[in-house]
Amino acid sequence: MKNIAVIFGGRSVEHDISIITAQQILASISKTYNVIPIYIAPSGEWFIAENLNKPQTFLDFRKNVKKKKSVSLCLGSPYLLINGTFNKKLRIDCALLALHGKNGEDGSVQGLCQLCQIPFTSCGMMQSAIGMDKAVTKRLLSTYKIKNTKFVEIFKYDFEKNKDKVCKNLLEKIKLPLIIKPANLGSSVGINVCENAEQLEGLITEAFLYDNKVLAEEFVENAREFSCGVIAVNNKILTSRVQEVKKGEIYTFEEKYIQRLGKDLQSVEKKISEKIKSLSICTYKALEFKGVVRVDFLMDKNGEIFVNEVNTIPGSLAFNLFDVPFRDLIDTLIDEAISAYENMANFTYSFSSQALKDYCTLANNFKFKK
Repeated sequence: MKNIAVIFGGRSVEHDISIITAQQILASISKTYNVIPIYIAPSGEWFIAENLNKPQTFLDFRKNVKKKKSVSLCLGSPYLLINGTFNKKLRIDCALLALHGKNGEDGSVQGLCQLCQIPFTSCGMMQSAIGMDKAVTKRLLSTYKIKNTKFVEIFKYDFEKNKDKVCKNLLEKIKLPLIIKPANLGSSVGINVCENAEQLEGLITEAFLYDNKVLAEEFVENAREFSCGVIAVNNKILTSRVQEVKKGEIYTFEEKYIQRLGKDLQSVEKKISEKIKSLSICTYKALEFKGVVRVDFLMDKNGEIFVNEVNTIPGSLAFNLFDVPFRDLIDTLIDEAISAYENMANFTYSFSSQALKDYCTLANNFKFKK
């Protein structure tokens, strides 16, 4: 029986969404696995406990948690250390990542898993970091001629140095109204529409509460918004059905995670659906993604379609977009993660050379100055 660690929570403003994703995974995952829920508290501490599969536990974690134990990963080997002791350790066969936002979806935990030789169910370090940074994503997509909206990056240092100049330069490049958002964030946190020049400085300042880089994007008026899931199975890239979200000006946090629960989204015309599926595959390939990814799109009144954002660990793993049982999707992610790890294990990680021997000879023959 494989030991599957479901890792969730984290030091992120998307902490609560990660808990929701994990709860849905824990309720659906096959009983053929030995499942170990691992909760990362907002402080960054890692815990296991008896009742991490109960959402009520997290309404008041300190009060509600039962038999909590601190855990950490053992660098260099795929073991979970319990209470910091080698006498109590558990081998992890795969990490099912349910983390959203910084310190989890951005490549940090992926790198940790790789150092610990643990297969994990998401994009790799580099791809995760790229997907997290909206500006880098947009620049790379542009090199592949994949359309996305016009944008300007704003760095905190430049903004604090001369706010008036930054705002003036921005308005010369993008006309109002425009969208202001943190560059490395998701779940519609910190996103606002700027209607006039008087609002601009305040909205940029608000976005800098979450990140050191802010994105200003052109606002697509009367846009239709779509989502499509993508996953690679046996080296074949597959898409989910395309769904349209009926909403107001911005697809809000509440619309994503509260109102959508148990609610069917709108079906999409065949021609639009086929175009979006094709663009989703192009995006997935261009950014060298793996695992399940959700690509979000905007379509303007002229029918022009733009990639809006990518989500390398989508909320609820985008299971609502796929016409398969959630349990099957989870099985696929685990199988693909283990297969990818086994493939990497076949690489050569050592190389014999004379470099060290030559250095030792030199070191013995010369006195190096301190």
